[in-house]
Amino acid sequence: MRDKTIIKSILLLLFLISINTISFSQDSTKSLAFKKNRPYKNNPYFYQPDLSYQLLQQFKLVQLANSGDPLAQHELGLRLLTGDGIVADTVTAVYWIKKAASQKLTAAMHNYGIMLMNGWGTEWNPFTAYEYFLSAAEAGMSQAQYVIGILYTDNLIVKRDWNKSYYWIKKSADDGFEPAKEVLAELNSKVSDEFKDSVAQNKFSYLSSNNYKDEEITGNIQPSVGLVFIDFNSVMDTVREFRDEVLLNDLIRINNKLISDSLKAVKDSLFFNNLSTYDLNIISKIAEAGSPEALSVLGRLYQTGNSTGINPLLAAEYYIRATILDSPRSAYLLWQLIREKNFYTTLNDGISFNNPTAQFVWYGLHKLGYDNRLTEKDALNLLEKSAAQNHLPAIIELGYNYYSGKYIAQDKNTGIQLWNNASKLSSIEANVRLAVSKVFDQKISDNFSEEIKILQDDESKGSLLAQFALGYCYENGIGLNKSIQEAVKYYRESAQRGNQFAYQQLKRLYDNLRPAVERFKVE
Repeated sequence: MRDKTIIKSILLLLFLISINTISFSQDSTKSLAFKKNRPYKNNPYFYQPDLSYQLLQQFKLVQLANSGDPLAQHELGLRLLTGDGIVADTVTAVYWIKKAASQKLTAAMHNYGIMLMNGWGTEWNPFTAYEYFLSAAEAGMSQAQYVIGILYTDNLIVKRDWNKSYYWIKKSADDGFEPAKEVLAELNSKVSDEFKDSVAQNKFSYLSSNNYKDEEITGNIQPSVGLVFIDFNSVMDTVREFRDEVLLNDLIRINNKLISDSLKAVKDSLFFNNLSTYDLNIISKIAEAGSPEALSVLGRLYQTGNSTGINPLLAAEYYIRATILDSPRSAYLLWQLIREKNFYTTLNDGISFNNPTAQFVWYGLHKLGYDNRLTEKDALNLLEKSAAQNHLPAIIELGYNYYSGKYIAQDKNTGIQLWNNASKLSSIEANVRLAVSKVFDQKISDNFSEEIKILQDDESKGSLLAQFALGYCYENGIGLNKSIQEAVKYYRESAQRGNQFAYQQLKRLYDNLRPAVERFKVE
């Protein structure tokens, strides 16, 4: 049964996301999704203690930094990073922050960890970043404790350990760090009551006996690092509980510039009843670019009839398209939809009337393993009939089958021709697939400027495939300057949205750098 395939072990992932540009010379970001899809929160990355050093003249500050004062070194680094009264210089900023961190200044260790994690002004090295975060956590910094707690959930840097995760998140939450309080509630089911009691009673500690130089760490510290819990396939504990607005929150979190303020202001599922024509058009544009989040929203709207009217075949089509793009939400919603009374009656009626949507849907149900009543040949025949009626999802899927050799003898030229046909019918997704095909079939003589432009433009519109492809281009220097940091960023963002192949690429990059020590062995 399909739900047995969907219901797999929880896969949790850390994301420390960098930004493309530095606004006012300061790196900033927003935290990503947590489990159960809480909205993002805008948080400053760096901890900037309220010190008298901020009042010193630049010349005096440089003198003190050169004399070895870690507080002055850290302050100078932050000023260089942010361009505060001095010309911004990220590389030199990292130099001074690292010097302060090497003297065990807590905030500097935390901030240097952020620079290492994102490859800002230094080589990307999440493993060395972990060491600095751990040192800051052991020194009592709640943000760093939160970071370490999350790192024990993802199997990227250290092996997943729910007990250690709970321990560090609990310490951070007890210190008043709000994001930790939210995550702590989610971790409760991951650890035993006995372990929780032992932590509460301080019966043991993961702290080492290191000595640290500390500065004034006050209750005014703001959340500093964007971290994420991601459930790729977990249906049992999350998907069955979500309300309709969660789907819209998924869409909002991809930070698409097309999303209107009215959509961003969604508070409850009643909003779905009164979506404006303008907002529906925006969601449709993002969906057609290849956003699984927007496709899932449209599927739900057509399933419930809110703002659109009920159309179970269209709902199924949108869910199928989203599931092909690795949406765990749509995978479950599709399974739920086809179990509704009269669904197959409607589907059979559509097939009898040569309805291209019905033809695509039944093919999709076969492809995804939801329905095995058709033979592979019959399913393909339905897809071809749908494509012959210029049904864009069918043309794109048939092109993929030819291009990849799925169900049909591989013929890349035919696949590309089908995508060209869809492109002429104004399919954004077809344009992305054409660009991606050229990138992956690269030839030394090729110029990729046009393809990169398409990928960047459509990634900004919500295309998951374009997002992943940009990571591939950055990793391999195809049409862009080679940058592992940027590759990691795009792979992270793609994986966060549900793409497991992107996660595997991310894991591979971590493994390429993984030190051969026990601490960093993962499954």
